[in-house]
Amino acid sequence: MEASVGEPFVLSSYSTTKKTSKSASIFASHHKAGGISEGYVTVAAQGDGIHVLDLSTLHPVISHTLGPTTAFSCPSVTLSELQGADHICTTYAGISSEDEYDRTVWMWKENLSSSVADRAVQKKKAVTLPHAVSGLYISEELPSRVLITSSQGDVTVLHADLQVQATHSSKSQVLKVFVFSRKNCTFLPPRSTPSTGAIVVLLFSSSGSLRIQVLAVDSEDQFHELGDIELAIKPETFCDISCSTSGCFSILLKNGTWSPFELKATDDSLYLNLLDTIRLSSLSFITSSSAESSVVSLGSSHALLGGLTGPAFNREIVLLLWDLSFSVLLASRTLPLPSNISGDKVSLTLVDALSSSTVLLLLSPASSERRKSQSHSAATNSSGVWAVPINVPPTSSIANAIGRAAAATPWLAVNGDSATTPHDTERTKVLNEMRSAMDRNQPQNANTAFFEWEKRQVKEEDSASPSKDKNQESSPIYGYNFTKEVLNIVLQPSKPSNTPYSSQIVQHLLEKKTVSAGMVEVGLLAVLRLRNDWKSITLALTHVTDLQEVDIVECLCFILARHRRTTSSNAMQVDSSPSMDEPPTLRAFLNLFLRYNFSAIPLRAAFRRYFSDVDDVVCLLEVLDNWIGQWAGRDLRLLPSSKMMKKNEYGILVLKPDSTSSEVPSMLQITTFLQSLLDTSFINLIQTPSAHRILKKIQLQIDPEIKHIEQTEQLRGPLDLFVRAQAKAAKEAKDISEGVKVPVADWRQRKKLLHEQAGMVGLYQLGGANVVRSAVWVHTFIKYIYSRLALLCFVSLAVSVL
Repeated sequence: MEASVGEPFVLSSYSTTKKTSKSASIFASHHKAGGISEGYVTVAAQGDGIHVLDLSTLHPVISHTLGPTTAFSCPSVTLSELQGADHICTTYAGISSEDEYDRTVWMWKENLSSSVADRAVQKKKAVTLPHAVSGLYISEELPSRVLITSSQGDVTVLHADLQVQATHSSKSQVLKVFVFSRKNCTFLPPRSTPSTGAIVVLLFSSSGSLRIQVLAVDSEDQFHELGDIELAIKPETFCDISCSTSGCFSILLKNGTWSPFELKATDDSLYLNLLDTIRLSSLSFITSSSAESSVVSLGSSHALLGGLTGPAFNREIVLLLWDLSFSVLLASRTLPLPSNISGDKVSLTLVDALSSSTVLLLLSPASSERRKSQSHSAATNSSGVWAVPINVPPTSSIANAIGRAAAATPWLAVNGDSATTPHDTERTKVLNEMRSAMDRNQPQNANTAFFEWEKRQVKEEDSASPSKDKNQESSPIYGYNFTKEVLNIVLQPSKPSNTPYSSQIVQHLLEKKTVSAGMVEVGLLAVLRLRNDWKSITLALTHVTDLQEVDIVECLCFILARHRRTTSSNAMQVDSSPSMDEPPTLRAFLNLFLRYNFSAIPLRAAFRRYFSDVDDVVCLLEVLDNWIGQWAGRDLRLLPSSKMMKKNEYGILVLKPDSTSSEVPSMLQITTFLQSLLDTSFINLIQTPSAHRILKKIQLQIDPEIKHIEQTEQLRGPLDLFVRAQAKAAKEAKDISEGVKVPVADWRQRKKLLHEQAGMVGLYQLGGANVVRSAVWVHTFIKYIYSRLALLCFVSLAVSVL
């Protein structure tokens, strides 16, 4: 799934010009609702009342207008239940009152299935607790309970009918509380955690440091302490915290430092694992004392950061979706600050909507700005609840993080030169020499400086390791940042194509397999094609693993256009090794392309972007048809000869590589490419009569292959024994060579194996070298048969439409 942050839209807005409490001017929470896919949003607006909104229809289902004198101490919550044909909603609100010291909780219970008149007579209930109320929470595993927390660390279990069940007390200041369902949490110690209930994660301020405490509340209203971990962070530097059910949480500090942690569990305790810290910049909260930032967990190690940027007269809201395990920015969204929220300081809060598609954004003027607006007769300020559509991958993966490093650059603080380490003066020196030489248009001097530095590095490493094998080639450790800096100095992407350029360093780094496509922001292949360095492009296709399919297809279009111009002028094209300045032939470049480990979905997107001309597609089909014909015309021998086999490095007989394997891609690579090509262009092909001939020709060659595969499929059972024997022999030989002890089967396993051999092979009795040669061939042939049957059938079905 591609990560994205959509355009926010307004759910509701409320005036904040009237007198309210000193706390936030608006609260919101999200809860699941019976039969409602998106759930309900409960909004508590100071000086207005409580409103429950249906997130799927954006309409209010419950409203309690309480007047301008009513204030709230925390977000309100709504418990939704289906009881037969009745839809019961119970709303709880923490009321801020000077007389009761914020200890009052109000409750309303309504049947949404009843008439409007019956709902209007519903009366609220109230209860006064022994401690102040700073948070209300409900858990799906405790359906008849409400958890109430105080700012001093008290946690109370309240029955749905406002009866106090149990209380857990602590004398520390609470900064943030999270409540999760037990079944969703994966970081808990198995021995000390109850099987059902709610998990409460509290962030305390205690003795000049922060502390994480994890509690469990079981179905019998009993508390279980699961862990208490101290963090070396001062409370006065704390800004916000996020926490996920997988145990990944992050702490945002006022100086812009964002520290992700991972909660790990042993059998009966918890411990912390610190991940890479992020240092943010360009956000106003770093230089301001107001609450202009917020973070919320989106599952796994994904987190959404919200903040403000820009000067006071032109402020913008920025939403950044991060993967904290790799410290990369996956998606972002910037929008102007609404005109109805005035003032220099703005309160911004993100609320997880417990949905994979929405996050709530709360915007309101800070308390000082509300007091300023109260001194004026004009009512200009208001608070609002916004819904932010998002797409988040279910888990963190390196595939989603690759190539995303550059996107985070505008939001990261720069600490010196990131290309080299402070103690590596040699690398700093060679980079300066290369940069100076390229500025003077002297690429040969840059080559000399780089290769002399490399020789010195190799010499130092050899002297530091005298016991190293002299036959082994030495190579310095370049490092990602150093290689990236060298590439950008030599390639000079921002300069014109006629800039003096030598590809020796680029080709050397490509051969060393130290180059990544993301090292050049404008695209590695694009810059190399601009420099007309086709030899480096060929090396990139064989040594760089993260090239974008769209960049490769763009190069293919260039080669294809040149090929068509050449053939139209009746010039003879020879598949020879081209020079650096001469592009390769279409056949040679397509051979490299098909051998590259591409993905089907981005490949189809690239085809749709670049292959709108049917004649270009037909030209590619002609090359693919020629290769399919070469494979179809080969005679597959059941029993390879001794000349076709060799021993590998572990002494196991394997098939020798085909002498023509470098000239023709495998049938797997051909049909995979062909399927993606037909997926995107088949409609245009069947509408073009001149393309019918090549499609029917491909079908004539594929149909016999499908029939042959269907016939040989019956050999799978009898010959599968040889495949397993070959794989087992190769694995045991490798283990023996690496010093791994191979377990010896006992007499029962050996007897069972002999029985399987007699039952599966039957009349096909082979022995000695014949068994080995058959096992090698069958291992290759069966893998080919079953990996290609589906694709070949697809191609045949597509062509048969004609």
